[in-house]
Amino acid sequence: MKKLLLVLVIMISGSPLFAQSGQDFLSFGDEVLSQKNRIEIYPNPSVDFLNVVIENSDLHNTEFVVHNIIGNQFTINVEKLSDNEFRLDVRNLPAGYYLLAIKDDQSQFSKTFKFLKR
Repeated sequence: MKKLLLVLVIMISGSPLFAQSGQDFLSFGDEVLSQKNRIEIYPNPSVDFLNVVIENSDLHNTEFVVHNIIGNQFTINVEKLSDNEFRLDVRNLPAGYYLLAIKDDQSQFSKTFKFLKR
């Protein structure tokens, strides 16, 4: 109970306790409590390619699914550059906002990111 109260007080006071988008970890100052499947997508906005880097990963069969804002799914080519880096070909997508879902059925992992295609 004391830890929960401390967390609530810290969150209310604006201390650096945070959860970052695309990352499964909480940080309290410089102490990392848990860090797994840290994901970075760039460049955003994108013109030709969208790079995805997955660090500290336990994903085995990573799947990438792209939808536009109204829910239409698009087929995109994915090139595996290394064990933890992928390049998605978005050249043929019309300009607009898209949702990139990164999934792994084996570990039941799923995260979604928004990106802009110019």
